[in-house]
Amino acid sequence: MRRLLPTLTVLSVGIAFSATAAEKYCRFADHAGATHYARVDGDTLLSLDAAPWSGGKETGVRIALADAKLLPPSEPRNILCLANSYAGKDPNPPAFIRWFAKSNGAAATDGDPVAIPPIVDQLKTEAEVVLIVGRRLRNATEDEARAAIFGYAVGNELFGFPESFQRLHGDAPGRTEVMLAAGLKLGDHFAPFGPFIERGSEWKDRRRVLSITNSSTGKSIEHASDTKGLLYPPAKILTELSRVLTLEPGDIVFTGSDRSFIVDAGDTITIEIEGLGKLTNRIVKP
Repeated sequence: MRRLLPTLTVLSVGIAFSATAAEKYCRFADHAGATHYARVDGDTLLSLDAAPWSGGKETGVRIALADAKLLPPSEPRNILCLANSYAGKDPNPPAFIRWFAKSNGAAATDGDPVAIPPIVDQLKTEAEVVLIVGRRLRNATEDEARAAIFGYAVGNELFGFPESFQRLHGDAPGRTEVMLAAGLKLGDHFAPFGPFIERGSEWKDRRRVLSITNSSTGKSIEHASDTKGLLYPPAKILTELSRVLTLEPGDIVFTGSDRSFIVDAGDTITIEIEGLGKLTNRIVKP
């Protein structure tokens, strides 16, 4: 049983993070199926004996990146997402963030297919910066939250939407669906992120490019934006979330977007964020 610690202030594993130089981390499965964290050095993975935010040290084992099966770069207990977090989404944005949660089964990474659940016939996608938590946080100050940000990753936030559900099930269109909208954000592989965690990169003024293609239909969409419109700095996001629940090392937070796009089975989504890398996922039938 996990020992519960006091919840009066920040709870930390005591690892001192250094962000003086850019570093890249990932998680992978070896040929035997065992999973490992690693530091990425060019085309080589340097295996670690623990997660990097837990003080993982290099073991001396080196694996070619091309030979590794990459996994979601952390194992989040909590997957949290922001809503209406960009300027222009809400003419009167709230002072306190608005958030929702996804299941652990939503975690996925580059190359993982995402199946449309049979309760809807389409999904929506958003290009988002993802925060990776590196220390345990509860009721944190902004300074404590800032120090707890281990790094950033590319995120593809996928979700079903009420109009699709209503169309399939014969519900009256336009019906207000507060609970249904939140429920349709749950789904297997609905939160791809990674495949790498970048340290030493900043979240500010990052160009985001979301592309959707379908070779069968000729569908081609490309949308470029940046992170200038993010209303809440990452330290504020983690501070406010830590007042709701305890954040654990490896937890992730999708910071939201300014626009979403409809995707169908057969579509391929590629999201590239300046300084953080590229993430590709294909939408498939259930």
